[in-house]
Amino acid sequence: ICYENANGNEMQEKVEEMVDEITRKISRRVIVFPTGFELKKGLIEDTNTPYIKQIFESRGYKVSVGEIIEDDFYDVVNKISDAVSRAFGLIITTGGVGAEDKDKIVEGVLELDPEAATPYIVKFKQGTGRHTKDGVRIAVGNIGPSLIVSLPGPNDEVQIAIEALLHGIDHFERKDLIAKRIAEKLSYRLMKKNLDHMCHKH
Repeated sequence: ICYENANGNEMQEKVEEMVDEITRKISRRVIVFPTGFELKKGLIEDTNTPYIKQIFESRGYKVSVGEIIEDDFYDVVNKISDAVSRAFGLIITTGGVGAEDKDKIVEGVLELDPEAATPYIVKFKQGTGRHTKDGVRIAVGNIGPSLIVSLPGPNDEVQIAIEALLHGIDHFERKDLIAKRIAEKLSYRLMKKNLDHMCHKH
């Protein structure tokens, strides 16, 4: 209808401006989900969420804190899907990306975005100790304008990952590049930690 009248171009410009404005607002909305029964039971303190909240709010983002995601595939999918439907442009999860059977975050992200980038940060023989998977991965996916970023649980790793994530966001990088940058930083950190540990032992 708009294109059939004299104001067609003007109407199109207004619609495009509205879409751009909505997209901008969505991109500045962040939600952070901690994960795991240890947090749910109060066995450990969540230091990641306050840290992430402070970092993003200092950059002008509006940050919400989501409910704790349980160690359950369907809970992962449901809570992230709900955040997407509530128009959060950045959805961050911490924890739940390990190699134990209870760790379901990466699988949940892949369910929502089968093309999510899920690089390893450490790889080892399957079935080692409590491990039922062949390594620890992170995940970066997207659904429409929402970017989903799933990080490990240790706070020192979260700090390194957030720095890499912000670099990717600032440079408008694709999800695979963001995931690669985060994974490389975390892999280097873990390798350095292991080397330091070995040196102290000897």
